[in-house]
Amino acid sequence: MSKLRFEEVNFREDISYIAPSWEEMGKLIFELGKQILKSERKYDWLISIAKGGWTWSRTLADFLDTDNLASVKAKLYSGIGQTAPELILEQSLPVSVIVKNKTVLLFDDVTDSGKTFLEVKKYLQKLGAKKVETASLFLKPHSVIIPDFFACKTKAWIIFPHEIREFITLTKKSWKNLPKKEVLRRYQKLGLPKDQVKFFYDHR
Repeated sequence: MSKLRFEEVNFREDISYIAPSWEEMGKLIFELGKQILKSERKYDWLISIAKGGWTWSRTLADFLDTDNLASVKAKLYSGIGQTAPELILEQSLPVSVIVKNKTVLLFDDVTDSGKTFLEVKKYLQKLGAKKVETASLFLKPHSVIIPDFFACKTKAWIIFPHEIREFITLTKKSWKNLPKKEVLRRYQKLGLPKDQVKFFYDHR
């Protein structure tokens, strides 16, 4: 597990947050890659869960020296701190990706409830995958499963550097009763890029 520690930011009557930088995320994916390589386990396919796994699966594929990278799109979240009642598989594997009798490493950015991993793993097993193991950058302590590989454990809501607009859009709704000045102060305390906040907060 990575030695990186992230400062949690808390606001009154709200959940805690961490906002790792691009550089910190790069260190985490490198740590995850090292764990997997040191295990000496071999995989026929690296399958990323979209959208969360997209950004870093390309880097992980490089570290694992594999060209066999594909993705499925699954959705469980409905908002910050909110989970949909059931997993929605929005995009299945391309027909060109054959996982039957293959060993698969399933990757996502965060293992939160663990339900996404469980359901997508079942989906791959139904397609005939011989073995499915899991890897994620972050693990939440309340997850029903522990992935085979993970880089960091946190209970906080993670604001990834590749989803700043999404976070601003969601919090404009969840913080709608707060003055604009307070909302912008929170973004600043979280360390969000000022130029992105300025552009996306008023963008329609």
